[in-house]
Amino acid sequence: MHTKLLIRPDTFTSRYQQWRELRRPLQLAAFKSSFEAELFGMGAVDMRFEQDIHHTRLLWQPEDISKEDMSFWLDDFRNTLLSQRYFNQFSDERTEHFDSGLKMTVHRHYMKPQISFKEIITPETSHLYGNIFLEHHFNDNFNSLTIQIHYYSHKLYLSFEKLMEIMLK
Repeated sequence: MHTKLLIRPDTFTSRYQQWRELRRPLQLAAFKSSFEAELFGMGAVDMRFEQDIHHTRLLWQPEDISKEDMSFWLDDFRNTLLSQRYFNQFSDERTEHFDSGLKMTVHRHYMKPQISFKEIITPETSHLYGNIFLEHHFNDNFNSLTIQIHYYSHKLYLSFEKLMEIMLK
């Protein structure tokens, strides 16, 4: 596994803005539809949702969204979290090589809540939605986005459903 700092090319921002205006609304409708189906137990072909007391994980793997558009989703979710009292602990790019010869690239942002020291040591204080990994996994045959949240058992958190309500505006 090789890890390095995630650096976007100079043209990424202008292409991201075009995506937000032109393609995001249609892709957002598809994401919402899949999320609602998965959340209410009807199942979605392109999404998997897992949740227990220690973590929540949402995997989205649509067939009709390009790798570049999925990168835009990754950064769009990061930007939304930045506006919700989160900071970007780090962003990196990993390349994983499997024994089968398969190569997978992972772009990720690790987001942490911006909370004061007093909030950290006070058990009754909400720690927002928890520590969040946003990951885009891709290669020539695979393209997915994962939102993964880790919880500490002694802390209080806002609901994942509320987080998705904010992120899917």
